[in-house]
Amino acid sequence: MTMRWISMTNTATSPMHPSLPAKDVHTGTVLFSLLLRTVLFVVFGLLLAAVLAMAGSDHPFKEAEKWWPFQAILANLATFFMLRYWLRKEGRTYGGLFQLRKDRVGKDLLQFLWLALVGFALGGIPLFLFSYWILGSFVPPDLMFQPLPVWAAAIALIAFPVTNGLVETPTYIGYAMPRLHARLGKLWPAVILAGTALAFQHVALPLVGDVPYMLWRWTSFLPLAIALGFIFHRTKRLFPIALAHAVMDLQLAAQLFVVSLG
Repeated sequence: MTMRWISMTNTATSPMHPSLPAKDVHTGTVLFSLLLRTVLFVVFGLLLAAVLAMAGSDHPFKEAEKWWPFQAILANLATFFMLRYWLRKEGRTYGGLFQLRKDRVGKDLLQFLWLALVGFALGGIPLFLFSYWILGSFVPPDLMFQPLPVWAAAIALIAFPVTNGLVETPTYIGYAMPRLHARLGKLWPAVILAGTALAFQHVALPLVGDVPYMLWRWTSFLPLAIALGFIFHRTKRLFPIALAHAVMDLQLAAQLFVVSLG
């Protein structure tokens, strides 16, 4: 028997968002949305390694590591089409996730500013702490800062933060978490599930078969991922969160670009 969410009438609303969900949604769809990006990272990581192997690389998986921005960009494009498809099945639109309103621009920008500060703190400090606890050094691995051809780094500088900002938090925080909250009826299980899945996707970006490194990638993003879910519950505003996330990704892509310049 197919599992479905508890039916709601148009007057019934999610406690996390006043307009979600208005129709039944397959439980499997929402659960799969939590795993989608991890699966896509694996698929496109393997695809990049296969392309490099066909191009004559002696160590295709090792070489594929430095091409992680394109692994992410391809996964982001696939995520966008899947997310839009799921929303259309509910009679909703992708743009509706952001609820952009002219009268909210000023407040959204102010929220973006303090979110960026929170994001850099909760996204940066755990990288060093968990690196020490798991890997034995306060200096995190520099695996994601291997130089690319300048043309590739220039594309990544724009395409990675833009596409990642448009789909990562919208998938976990904007789409999955309110539906989990509506189904479970409790906030924290929904926040923890969505945040854990958001953090977990990083184990496959880049695709590295090193368990301590993967564990570090997962745990170091957990504090920020869970905090973003709680912030969204309080503010009901996805746009400032997605924008702050894109700026954080821009900083990462800018570092890679500088390294690639030599």
